Amino acid sequence: MTRSTDVLVIGGGIVGAASAYHLARRGASVTLLESERLAFGATGRNLGFIWAHTRRAGPELDLVRPLIDELPGLSNELGADFSLRTNGGLIYFSTEAQAEVMREFVERRTADGVPMRLLDGHEARAMAPILPETVIGATYCSLDAQIDPAAYVRAFAAAAERHGARIVEGTSARAIQSDGGRVTRILTDDGPITAGQVVLAGGAWNVFLAAQLGVDVPIGPMRLQIVQTEPMQPRTDVILYGPAAVKQYAIFRELSTYRPEPFETELEERLGLALLESACQKSDGSYLLGIAMDYRGFDWRPDLAGVSLVAEGMAAAIPAFRGARFARAWAGVLPMTSDSLPIIDRLPGFDDVVLAGGHIFGNAAGPTTGRLVADLICGGPPVIDPAPFRFDRPTLEPVAAGSTW
Repeated sequence: MTRSTDVLVIGGGIVGAASAYHLARRGASVTLLESERLAFGATGRNLGFIWAHTRRAGPELDLVRPLIDELPGLSNELGADFSLRTNGGLIYFSTEAQAEVMREFVERRTADGVPMRLLDGHEARAMAPILPETVIGATYCSLDAQIDPAAYVRAFAAAAERHGARIVEGTSARAIQSDGGRVTRILTDDGPITAGQVVLAGGAWNVFLAAQLGVDVPIGPMRLQIVQTEPMQPRTDVILYGPAAVKQYAIFRELSTYRPEPFETELEERLGLALLESACQKSDGSYLLGIAMDYRGFDWRPDLAGVSLVAEGMAAAIPAFRGARFARAWAGVLPMTSDSLPIIDRLPGFDDVVLAGGHIFGNAAGPTTGRLVADLICGGPPVIDPAPFRFDRPTLEPVAAGSTW
């Protein structure tokens, strides 16, 4: 391993890979450390949604807009295929009580400048033929997209390498040593390394990295569980959310017509987990179904309750899945903050450490975060206003289990 570097990035998810890419493009000497393999953590364990549908106007939407604008040319820029589909996304619904909320939601989204349409059941099934006749409508957002998240991370990392970055997998940052408010060296599996700047991009594990420097970071872990089927006949090329997912989002809870009862399920109450009702079909024909959510700390093992929730919940919502063959299931640990915004800022007390963490919607926010990290370290005007992502913002509080986004 190179024993010194301008910037050491710790973490090989989308935030770390995008940071390495944008730093290397700006001429920095960059080393990225990943303790396992690229996309081993939260980035590689999600459905691959780039989801603008429910991003609130303001900082949330601002953070994903640059990526959405760049998506059509991003594969060419990075020189890699990451199975990008830009066909949009649907939130389907099946009752008039749900429809009332979704009509107000479309009105609000349109006022926010987000392209959104309210579809009837026939239009929804034309876009996603797998949806049953019981679906009476859907909201459609053309900005939503789908990627293979592991390939997405590898594309950024490979592009960073072409610009001179060093990507080191299977090597942990075991200890971060500091003196007088500056990092002196980082002890790794392959020996010590010194860096002019350090970027903490370890997802939910950033809390442990920052703790070595005496800083308490208000990021909490949420466990997500996903089920994959064996390949099926192509039945949708849009990404899907269902009504059980609606109650997880503050943008719905703020609507005047919203009541939780139309979106609650007996199954969730019985199994003690929340269902982020969602599905997408991969390029190989398999479906990814999700998502069971709970707050088990740093535990990314799937369990029978989570797999049961996803399998039974999605088979009830979309009967075509009742005959699907099970392939595998897995879990991931998603970082979250009290205001659903990541922290992208200097670590308090350190002028040589940047914290980039707390990304609830990392697929969409990670690339812009990488640009903001490069702006912080290399200078120049930031790509978007960084103030909403500061460590000292008043809306950043300790995380409570069960927070909505």
